[in-house]
Amino acid sequence: MAHLNVVELPRVSKSRQTVRRSARAARALRRQAWTAVGIGCVALTLTALSLSHLAHGIETVTTCASWEGWAMACGIDLGFVGLELAQLTVGDRVRRQIAPYSKPAILGTLAGSALLNAFAFSSAATNAYLMAAAIAFGVAVPALIYCFMQVGARLARDCHSRH
Repeated sequence: MAHLNVVELPRVSKSRQTVRRSARAARALRRQAWTAVGIGCVALTLTALSLSHLAHGIETVTTCASWEGWAMACGIDLGFVGLELAQLTVGDRVRRQIAPYSKPAILGTLAGSALLNAFAFSSAATNAYLMAAAIAFGVAVPALIYCFMQVGARLARDCHSRH
């Protein structure tokens, strides 16, 4: 029995221009993904520096054991990184639900990180100029981590959504 109601649709072939455009878009997306990875590596390096300074500052101020200083340093810096990534990766509804908790925690941990980094950088300063430069470096470290994380996460999220 023949199927008389079957109609064969014409085949659509991709034009050369469409293939070139999609290859160009794939290369651009790959470059964007590698840029996000590079930014993430810089943020990780700065986070490692910050963790070391925080642990040193916490140990100096509280005279606690080394592992306790490192544990608190991880809580401060990795806490704000985790909270910020949570805000960047969830949908709008969940973001609104967690914002009352995450935003003040992020601001507090950024401030604490900046203060302790500034303390660690300035501990060897011998004059006011070096002290000012050290404090600027100390404040810059968590600020840069925050900015790099924002840019890198948004680049990665965009790559993922277009893939």
